Amino acid sequence: MTKSTTALCILHLVGDALILWLGYVWLGMGESDMLHLSFSALVVALFACCSVWLHGTAFVHFDAAAGPSLRRASAVALRHLPPMLALAVFACVVYALLAWLYWSLGRPAFVIGSYLTMLFRKPVPPARVLDVFHALIWLLRWLVTPALLVPIAARISVAGWQGFRFSRQSKRALYWIQVCLLLLCAIWLPGKLLAWIPGMPNFGAEMASFLIRLAIAYLLFAGVLLAIEWRTAGGRPVLTQPSTSSTP
Repeated sequence: MTKSTTALCILHLVGDALILWLGYVWLGMGESDMLHLSFSALVVALFACCSVWLHGTAFVHFDAAAGPSLRRASAVALRHLPPMLALAVFACVVYALLAWLYWSLGRPAFVIGSYLTMLFRKPVPPARVLDVFHALIWLLRWLVTPALLVPIAARISVAGWQGFRFSRQSKRALYWIQVCLLLLCAIWLPGKLLAWIPGMPNFGAEMASFLIRLAIAYLLFAGVLLAIEWRTAGGRPVLTQPSTSSTP
C-alpha cells in the first residue's frame, strides 16, 4: 500500500468525523431570522461540498485516474465538484420522494389488508401490510438507491459531466451482491450496535460501553464506505511504489 492510499484512509477517518460533526452542529442551529437562516444555508453548502469532495477524491484515487498522487486526485475531484453536487441534489430529491412515500402508505395498506382478508377468509391486519411496505422502502432507501447511484458518482468524479452518460459496461451480479452486503455493514450494523444496550453495573461502565460501541460503529461506517468506493471504482489504485525508473 502506498503512502497516498494510507493518507487517504486517514483522511477519510478524520474527514467523515468532521462532516458528521458539522451535520450535528447544523441540526442544533436556530433559524429565527434571515441572518441565522443564511448561516444555516452556508453550513449546509459547506457540508455538501466537503462530503462530495472527500468521497470524490477516493473514487478518483481508486480509479488510478490521477496516478498515485493523492493531491492530483483531490484536484480532479475538486474540478468535477459541480456535477457531483448536481448528483447529490438528485439523490436528495429521490430520498425526499421515498420519505413521502413512506408516510403515505397507510391508506393503501388498509385497502390491501381488507382485500386480502376477503380473499383468504382470514384476517390480514393492515399494520402487517404496512410493515411489508416499510421494509421495501427501507431496502430502496439504503440498498437499492445507493447501489445504483454510487457507480454514477464514481464515473462523474473521474470524467465530470460526461459521467452522466449511460455506460454500456454494466456491473456484474457479484458487484451488486457485494455492495449491498457492504451497505448493510455500513448502515444497518452500526445502527444495531449503537441500539444495543448491554447490562452494566454503573453509569461509568455504561458510558465506557457506549463510547466503545460508538468507536466501533464509526470505524465500520467509515471503513466500509471506503471499501465500497474502492470496489466501485474498480479497485485499481497503485498499491506499490515503482521499483524501477522508466528509461527513454
